[in-house]
Amino acid sequence: MLLLIVAAFFVLVNGRVILAPLLLAVVVVYILNPFVTWLHKRGLPRVVGALLGFLVFFSAITLLAILLLPDIVAQAQAFVETFPALYDNSVQQVYDLTESLGFSSVSIWNYDQIVDYLNDPQNRSTLVDVSLGFLGSVTAGIFEFILVFLVGPVLAFYFLIDLPSVQQRLVEIFPEDRRTEAAYVGRQVNTALGGFLRGQLVVAFIVGIMLSVGYRIIGLEFWLLIGLIGGLLNIVPFLGPWVGGALGVLVAVSTGDVSTAIWAVVVAVVVQQIDNNFVSPTVLRATVRLHPTVTLLALVLGGAFAGIWGVIIAVPLTATLKILLGHWWRTRFLGQSWEEASEAMFEEPEPSRILKTGEIPIIKGKKSGSDDDA
Repeated sequence: MLLLIVAAFFVLVNGRVILAPLLLAVVVVYILNPFVTWLHKRGLPRVVGALLGFLVFFSAITLLAILLLPDIVAQAQAFVETFPALYDNSVQQVYDLTESLGFSSVSIWNYDQIVDYLNDPQNRSTLVDVSLGFLGSVTAGIFEFILVFLVGPVLAFYFLIDLPSVQQRLVEIFPEDRRTEAAYVGRQVNTALGGFLRGQLVVAFIVGIMLSVGYRIIGLEFWLLIGLIGGLLNIVPFLGPWVGGALGVLVAVSTGDVSTAIWAVVVAVVVQQIDNNFVSPTVLRATVRLHPTVTLLALVLGGAFAGIWGVIIAVPLTATLKILLGHWWRTRFLGQSWEEASEAMFEEPEPSRILKTGEIPIIKGKKSGSDDDA
């Protein structure tokens, strides 16, 4: 097991280029597989069900893009045009804050000073070196983006077609007397990951809508951009819940509108309370018990190993390891039954409990062998 873990980390670090499309493929599979399986049970071949699933999925994404893209482009253009004023206002706010605290020696360049530095011929060699490094990063980012959205859907399509046979072959690698137990634990992991991915996407979508609407009501500039960013980052525990509120307050403060900044804080707090007390408990259901410290360390390690993609997969990967190792420890060393081991690791959250601690959802007590769990 230790050798396998070391080998997995080696592949993760040295094969990070394939991690992003593989992650996208897994997400698409967990989203579409219930629909494909439902069609397959009614006599439709899985290849046809997968094609229909992709058609519905990408049609929904296209419709959403058509509805939101004009406002996104307009707000992005407005942000570019007003960025110099926003930056200078932010610098002035920092100056005022530092002076009120007794630190009058703080020096921060304003927008014109930055432009003068960039236009100075004496700085061209330094800027060329920086530009080349930046150009290399941009090129790598564009390549990764193309790779993700070209290879990811292809992998997802083949996974959807062959998923039942893949599950069967995975079970068959275990000794015959361990296959029932392997299938049971595999269904727990499968259901946990599927519930987490689908649940977090639904939560992120709802939070993004609530933030956007709330910021629109209070008249905050760039309300749609900030709401979308906050909703998207809500997928990542600890990071997402505060980014949307912080961005809203920052934009309001940079424009010198204190009352709007206060209302932005109110909107962020209200949205988080609605999410914590109603949305997340309803969507995520039962959860794997992960201490917040473990979750935070997993996010840090995931980011160190694989950047943003490592941060995204850190929490579900940690929960998966806990399911596997926890089942092994409790059944082999503590002598517990399968059900007792599951009950020791999973819990039903109270409706008022804050779930922004990286907890992974799972439905307990499901023993049937269907592939609805994926």
